[in-house]
Amino acid sequence: MDFNITAEEEALVLRVAAFVRAGHFPTDDDMADELGEEVRPLLQSLLEKGWLVVEEERALSLSPIARAAVSSRRDVGGTGES
Repeated sequence: MDFNITAEEEALVLRVAAFVRAGHFPTDDDMADELGEEVRPLLQSLLEKGWLVVEEERALSLSPIARAAVSSRRDVGGTGES
């Protein structure tokens, strides 16, 4: 996993995490509808870096390591503990 992500990629990881917490697993098309087509290269980069995974029916989710990283952040609803 590549831990070096841009601020834009981090914001996208947090957006996907918010969807997942709400019980919705967005597809790349859902993300493009919401954020614009320019999000697709960022999604691809996050997939390649190991932050996102593709589940059934093209649904995006966080990788286990990404889930742990996000859950440790207090500013996005995490506990601040690993």
